[in-house]
Amino acid sequence: MKKFIFKTILFISPIFFLHIFFTLFYSTDKGDLFRLGYVMDILDYNRNTIFKKEFDKKKHFKNISEINLNNRNEYTVLTIGDSFSEQENSGYQNYLSEKENISVLHYDRFLHSDGLLKDNQLQALNDILNGDILNKIKVEYIILQSVERLFAIRGKNIKTNDKVHKDSIINSITKHSTNLEKENSKYSFFSKEIIKFPLYNIFYHFNDKGYNSPIYIVKTTENLFSVKYNKNRLLFYFEDLENVAINNDSESVLKLNRELNNLAEQLKKKGIKLIVLPSPDKYDFYYEYIIDKKKYPKPLFFEHLEKMPKKYLYVDSKKIIKSEMKEGKDMYFYDDTHWSPWASKILSNELAKIINHK
Repeated sequence: MKKFIFKTILFISPIFFLHIFFTLFYSTDKGDLFRLGYVMDILDYNRNTIFKKEFDKKKHFKNISEINLNNRNEYTVLTIGDSFSEQENSGYQNYLSEKENISVLHYDRFLHSDGLLKDNQLQALNDILNGDILNKIKVEYIILQSVERLFAIRGKNIKTNDKVHKDSIINSITKHSTNLEKENSKYSFFSKEIIKFPLYNIFYHFNDKGYNSPIYIVKTTENLFSVKYNKNRLLFYFEDLENVAINNDSESVLKLNRELNNLAEQLKKKGIKLIVLPSPDKYDFYYEYIIDKKKYPKPLFFEHLEKMPKKYLYVDSKKIIKSEMKEGKDMYFYDDTHWSPWASKILSNELAKIINHK
């Protein structure tokens, strides 16, 4: 019996210690890159401290899910976007809403990520244009935002005859609020995460992608973020690199530009101006600082798009944010794919200039 107990302890103890190690150094409240890549949290970066004032700001804009669509609503701007447009109090919409004479309404992302509008912002705008929602929402501008890595892909094969009506949106809002569940961040004692966590953190020392991680960690020429210990390194999502090929194909970007021009023309008939806001991939935004560029192709998406004729108002967010980068670090979150409140604030100023014709 003693031998059995001893063997059992020997068998369980490594897993037990792995579980303790995981619990101590893996944090579920860090950014998506830390969480997806199982990157060790050694407590040298805390976004809640760096951006505390911005996170504590009062929310000034409205979401469609918060208004009565049976009434007529008037706003200056309607925003349609992905996760870069859903940063709440510290997002560009909130800073824009603080500007004089600008009111902002946001089209909740869950309305085009649960199958209703296919998580495609161009398709969502197309469907809204073909439906009756703009009869209940009067706006002067629509800001269409998409992350760079998916923008050209989202521009392909738009179903121009699809539409969405007010009643289906109301039903989706009701369904979403009823079925909303909190993310379960608990892990079982023998979960695969317990094994992946130490392995990835070992493998990152030998391979930028930890061989099989969805996150790259590369060395940079400068310390670009407010970190104390793991300086001069950049974390980015694998799709940033994987989708460079399609974004570097000028024909793919040309197809996207045609779709954007078409949407702008349709909106013009309704007296609405389209503002297009691409969000640079973190990999693209910081590409010039990567040391080993031989392994990593240069992104050309913004170079292609800049040269194309446009019937919409274009915000070159990459150029605009970079022009202010000399003022400080942290234009993106160190542990996340998204731009930070500093970048959101810079872009809101540029958007306000466009809206106020300055």
